[in-house]
Amino acid sequence: MSINNTIAEFAKAQGCKNAYEFWKITGLSQATAYRLYNNPEAFPSKETQDAICKAFNAQPGDFMCYVPDGDEDE
Repeated sequence: MSINNTIAEFAKAQGCKNAYEFWKITGLSQATAYRLYNNPEAFPSKETQDAICKAFNAQPGDFMCYVPDGDEDE
């Protein structure tokens, strides 16, 4: 099981056309914003989640999702 970010889809739904706009709106470091936008497996820190929530008036569940393991025989 893992928790993936859905930041690219979330940001696009909020009107961001690309990682650059996401970076500018959130005020995150450029490296962090681009990493999260381009890599769904990158997990945002608490501080980063806080910045995204404040910038978009959102909740963490709006841009993160639980992905169960493929092996359901356990």
